[in-house]
Amino acid sequence: MRRVEDHARLDELRDRVIYHANAFGRTLPEIRFFVLDAMEFMSLLEKKVYPTSPVNIWEGKRMVTKKHRLDQGLESALYYEVVQTGDPSYAYLNATNNDMMQASVMAHVVGHCEFSELNVLRDSNRDRTEYVMYLVRRVERGRQQMGTKSFMQYWNAVESLTPLISPNSQYNLAGSVDTDLHLDRRFSKKTRSVDGDPSLVMPFSETLDQLLLKKPQEKVVEKELKSKLKQEALSRRGFKLRAPCQDVLGFMRNFAPCSPAERDLLAYFYTVHAPQDFVIRTQIMNEGWAMYWEKKIMLELFKERAVPGIIEYAKVFSAVCFPRPYYQRNPYHLGFHLWNTIEEAYKMGRVSLEYREEVDMEKRQSWNKGNGVDPMKSMEGLVRTVTDYEFLRRFLTPDLIHKFHLNRIPQRDAARLGISRKDIIDENKSWVWLDPEPILEDMLRFFTHYYRPRIYVVDTDFEDGGFLLYHRDDGRRLKVDWIKPTLKNLNLVWKGSVHLISRGTLYGFSGGRYREMRINDLSFDQVVDRMQQGRKPLEMQ
Repeated sequence: MRRVEDHARLDELRDRVIYHANAFGRTLPEIRFFVLDAMEFMSLLEKKVYPTSPVNIWEGKRMVTKKHRLDQGLESALYYEVVQTGDPSYAYLNATNNDMMQASVMAHVVGHCEFSELNVLRDSNRDRTEYVMYLVRRVERGRQQMGTKSFMQYWNAVESLTPLISPNSQYNLAGSVDTDLHLDRRFSKKTRSVDGDPSLVMPFSETLDQLLLKKPQEKVVEKELKSKLKQEALSRRGFKLRAPCQDVLGFMRNFAPCSPAERDLLAYFYTVHAPQDFVIRTQIMNEGWAMYWEKKIMLELFKERAVPGIIEYAKVFSAVCFPRPYYQRNPYHLGFHLWNTIEEAYKMGRVSLEYREEVDMEKRQSWNKGNGVDPMKSMEGLVRTVTDYEFLRRFLTPDLIHKFHLNRIPQRDAARLGISRKDIIDENKSWVWLDPEPILEDMLRFFTHYYRPRIYVVDTDFEDGGFLLYHRDDGRRLKVDWIKPTLKNLNLVWKGSVHLISRGTLYGFSGGRYREMRINDLSFDQVVDRMQQGRKPLEMQ
């Protein structure tokens, strides 16, 4: 692994890319570029895009397998780029890329880093990579404290729970759990923050407050009220669920009874895997934004002849943005073309109620009432306020679905998927085109569950200290061979009985025993209502 600064030509290209990004008014964190060879890239991907990871047998085995496949020609060593956003961000370039490709990769990274800075979900934590490297050292120290056997058992259990991470869910930790600190923010008249960060609340000082407040008597009343509310709201463990919590591993990280070494391991897995939730919720916008700015910056580089190869670049760009059917959507293609369509719509004033209500097709087609509005300001506003669901719902029309070939299906897939003839509006020897009207609804349905089971923490004192989960039914059953090992691993982390409600069945694991029993079916709305009323979600007889 080498720094870009150690390579004169790449260092020069990096400077030109950043120069043009700043000239376009981009909002960027510090970006650190490194050059890796094929094996280093493979290792980095196994470490979840961080330069270090705790030593573990599984990573070693996967690397041996990958090296064998690479040596036998069964796997490509071509990785264009990998980026870990944050402030600073770390971007990794492939040593085998030519200068044109390296420049395009750096321009692409610029888009990702800005998107992570601006987006409403904001995936650009300060010193994230450095924090992971710090956790790696703590986990390695914890291995010695726990012993190899206990460490590997706990490692495997926690790793299996990483799909149960959902920090950006409507039912995340902040929205579902009350703690001492949370209640301080909710019930104090004025939240005092450190350095303008509301998450860093100054510790309570009665002496300081008495000096600063004009009416000390009011402070006494407020303090008594706050104490009463805490006593009523918090359980004996210092937290209380007020709504289902979908961020199961995040809940475990904060509240499971753990040794310091175990908590470090939980923190490591959660920190490393949590960004995947941001990726899945914003992938179309994010990749489209990166492609949009990559193209703009590359055109500037070609104009000033900083790099050659514009024809080669056009071929690579078109290959990356190749259209695929809606059920295999290509986020680079869909995101890039949708951002360009939105830019044109803002320029021509077509993002307005007046345009939407116009029924004259001739007027709609010739509509151009931009009124000098800067499209980029509006596009940045979208980045700051929405994720993929709202992005598609608002701007992806049936006409665009057809224009972007999202409704174009290979003939072989049409037969395999059992597509009805009545849904086909056109076809040729290679393709069939479906009616675009129902496709948007089908695409948006993905954002309800992301093809993952929706599991919620609903009780942490079930049958005297047990952990109760609820599976929100979306028409698909949980895999039977997934339930038992998952409950067993949760039992190891929680150190108490663990239960799961799914489709009228209560699954449980405690004391090394697994059991199932039928119960009355319970809807998610019923669970939410009972929790809001302060009742147990499941009241066993």
